[in-house]
Amino acid sequence: MIVEVRGELDTATAPLLQDLLDQLMAAGARRVVVDLSEATFVDSTGLGALLSAHRRMQADHGQLVLSQPLPATRRLLELTALDRVFAVVT
Repeated sequence: MIVEVRGELDTATAPLLQDLLDQLMAAGARRVVVDLSEATFVDSTGLGALLSAHRRMQADHGQLVLSQPLPATRRLLELTALDRVFAVVT
């Protein structure tokens, strides 16, 4: 399953992503790719939503993959050491 994030992933939109990821997991998805190629901004709330989903997927023996983060998002992942937590595909 591929989920595309467009625009800003912040306090206003992170709950929407969280709900969608929750629905996918409840429906049995065990591998979800979050396409960040069009995510122009990601804040700590967005990272928190991704990390929460990642942890739940791992607990169910699934995988959350972050795909094609833009340079600013990639840098944020590096600064927070989350690039070592998530599977990141460029």
